[in-house]
Amino acid sequence: MSYYPREVIDDIRSGNDIVDVVGQYVKLKRSGSSYVGLCPFHNEKTPSFHVHSDGQYYHCFGCGVGGDVIGFMMQYGNYSYLDALRFLADRINYVLPEAEMTADIIKKRELKQNLYEIHKVAARFYYEQLISPNGKNATEYLDSRQVKLGARRKFGLGYSPIAKGALYEVLKSRGFSEDSILKSGLVYKKDDGNYFDKFFNRLMFPIIDVYGNIIGFGGRILGEGQPKYLNSPETEIFNKSRNLYNLNNAKAAKMREFILVEGYMDAIAIYQAGFYNVVASLGTAFNENHAKVLKSYADSVILLFDSDEAGVKAVLRAIPVLENAGLKIKVLQVHDAKDPDEFIKKFGALEFGELLKSAKNHIIFQAEQIQKKYNLDSLDDKIAFSKDIASLLSSVESSIETDAYLKEVSRMTQIDLPAIQNEISKLNNGVKTVRMATSNSKINKNSIDEARGGLISILVSNRVYYDLISPNIKPEEFVDDFYIKTVKYIYSLYSENKPVSKESIISFFDTVEEQSRITKLFVKQAGYIDNEMEKALNHLLRKVKEAYYDKMISDDYSNPKLPELMELKRNVSKLYISLSDG
Repeated sequence: MSYYPREVIDDIRSGNDIVDVVGQYVKLKRSGSSYVGLCPFHNEKTPSFHVHSDGQYYHCFGCGVGGDVIGFMMQYGNYSYLDALRFLADRINYVLPEAEMTADIIKKRELKQNLYEIHKVAARFYYEQLISPNGKNATEYLDSRQVKLGARRKFGLGYSPIAKGALYEVLKSRGFSEDSILKSGLVYKKDDGNYFDKFFNRLMFPIIDVYGNIIGFGGRILGEGQPKYLNSPETEIFNKSRNLYNLNNAKAAKMREFILVEGYMDAIAIYQAGFYNVVASLGTAFNENHAKVLKSYADSVILLFDSDEAGVKAVLRAIPVLENAGLKIKVLQVHDAKDPDEFIKKFGALEFGELLKSAKNHIIFQAEQIQKKYNLDSLDDKIAFSKDIASLLSSVESSIETDAYLKEVSRMTQIDLPAIQNEISKLNNGVKTVRMATSNSKINKNSIDEARGGLISILVSNRVYYDLISPNIKPEEFVDDFYIKTVKYIYSLYSENKPVSKESIISFFDTVEEQSRITKLFVKQAGYIDNEMEKALNHLLRKVKEAYYDKMISDDYSNPKLPELMELKRNVSKLYISLSDG
């Protein structure tokens, strides 16, 4: 949230021509109506980074990032939205007014700032404890794990002492209020009125966001005790389901492929070996929010979990989550070691680099796991296996990819290609399976997202379309929170007779992820010639509304209004907007 009026943001944005600003950091060359250069956010040899002077936005066709001039400074300078705004205001000597903030917003902002400061003080305290005599056990543990001094400083490793109120005393002495200290999650108050630190006698791992703020900690017990690893609780600044360990460093590596591991020590060992594009989950099951975060900075992911049964199950759970986010997935398992950390210690960084090259496509990995359930010397098992593999491969959209996987699976199992192809044909001819349903919903979701994006692009292009479309579809019918937010804003601009343009919509968003997403949406949408517009508009409108009713129906089959919803869906096919009415 910016805390500044939209007019102020527009003044700063319009006063900072995006070509001039980006040109200070990227060598740009004019190409038609835009400027192109090498993308500063990923490594490339052929320019795919476009800056549009007329629309005042940038977009990279290589890695997908995009946004306005504020978004560029957030991405390039690792600024928060407010800091990027202030930087650009200073650049044109624009004096920012006092921010418009309600009492609640001011209170919340002050709390977040206090929490950032508390975590900074805590990190310094833990680090000082690590290098003091108190941290002997922790330093011995790090020595045994071969964590070098440079890595200890890079990751800000520390030690929480056995004295159970030590951090609380430090924070009180620095003037932080009791309320802020308790809301940091680093200290709790017992019923008897005594204060205890959340972490004690643990090796401490600061968790840092992409802007460089310490937002939480992970702690590994030293000696006996449970749990082995303990994380900070959820706070105003920390959500373990939306953050990844080492994301700040992985993002800075400017590589569009990330290595995803399970633990802090694996991440540190891999980073220390020279592979900076590594991230780890924060002690919680990998979920769609993690995948969305990854998608903002990467196109593909190498899953590198432990090779035991639990690790394999975690990989199999993560694959569909990553796939639904649109990421390419490879799977890697270490050999002759229990985890990546041990592998690097035994065989070295060069061998680990070679191992990365052997990462398997996720389909092949899943096929290997399916194969383990069967004895392929048995005819019955071979038939059952063929059916399972057919279900797996039927979810692959590309026929070229399917053929390649078929050949590899046939080679692995010595099962004839035609046998598996026959099973896939049966599935595609109507034999429903859970995998097919999942696959079809994924394909459907992609086309529905395109329909939502197309309708939004039409809405932005001319007020005439807003006047025709808005009475026929509500923002909520776009289902996805991002699209709902976008359409609500577009509707509000039109209803208040304010200018509506791509740049005004892009600048509405104050995160790099959302700016990239809306920019990509506008870039992807092709224009329609006049005699096609009416047909296209009605097709997109019906598709979006049908998807809304599909979701309403599928969410609750026991809904007493189900017949009414089904009738409303049927009536969508009768909906038609004539442009001559506009």
